[in-house]
Amino acid sequence: MIIGYTTGVFDLFHIVHLNLLKNAEGMCDKLIVGVTVDDLVTYKGKHAMIPFEDRVEIVRSCKYVDAAASQYDMDKLADCKKLGASVLFVGDDWYGTEK
Repeated sequence: MIIGYTTGVFDLFHIVHLNLLKNAEGMCDKLIVGVTVDDLVTYKGKHAMIPFEDRVEIVRSCKYVDAAASQYDMDKLADCKKLGASVLFVGDDWYGTEK
């Protein structure tokens, strides 16, 4: 079984979020999505408009998502391994960057 993992703030959920989840789900058997907690959003110098509890429920309710988890730090790879995922999906905003 291929378990995939991706993360995001998912504030003001939009079509790019949906496309990421849809495409990721198509490349694995189970998709786990980490939703960034409010404290980490603030650490990144931003503020979420939608509270964490609502954002995680929106993501959890998406038909492409098998499970949603809280993302407490920026180490996506560590979370990926901890959750038993073998594939890490990232958005286009990472393309061509050091990330």
